[in-house]
Amino acid sequence: MPSAARPPSVIVVIDRDDDVIHTHTALAAHHPPSGRITLHPGPCTTSETGLAHDLLAALGKPPLLTGRFPAGRQPAWEAATAWMTALPVTRLTVLRAHRLTTDRTMRLLELRALTGIHLTLVCHRPRLTAALYQALRAVDYSLTTDFDAARRHYSGTPVTEPPPADEPAGPSGRWLTLSALGRVSSRDQSAGFGLAARRDPVDHLA
Repeated sequence: MPSAARPPSVIVVIDRDDDVIHTHTALAAHHPPSGRITLHPGPCTTSETGLAHDLLAALGKPPLLTGRFPAGRQPAWEAATAWMTALPVTRLTVLRAHRLTTDRTMRLLELRALTGIHLTLVCHRPRLTAALYQALRAVDYSLTTDFDAARRHYSGTPVTEPPPADEPAGPSGRWLTLSALGRVSSRDQSAGFGLAARRDPVDHLA
């Protein structure tokens, strides 16, 4: 399978204190029909093939393939790549990334290169491990410690910039229109207020 053209930058989330909110939020974002997969490797996942089996399970596909394979090796990564392309999956979040070896991280990076997925690695430690640093040296990646930014990566939510606090959210004119002045005048008269007290602010608008 040919590599995808310029896959997105890898995002590494630094969860300094191993806060459970990161794990819960990433797992809540898991929704294969929407193209979002959250992979939570089991504590017994100690091999590249085991990681591929975990990924197939997260995809809702059989982790163990039937048939005979050379040297007993199941093409688990090939199957995971095919399923991610077919579904298609656009976003993969990997929890407990600080437990990954360099080889397992490289497998995920190869998967990213082949499928073009947005790959987010969550390191539940204050800094990158030596294995992660070694694997990421050859790719474009960025670090974040901000939870809101991490949550957007987990769910694929686009960043939206709110309007500045001192400006109105929608368009508004700087001047009062004649119809608006008429309504102000009518309301003031019905409330028993004289217009004289309101004239100065209106006069300088003309």
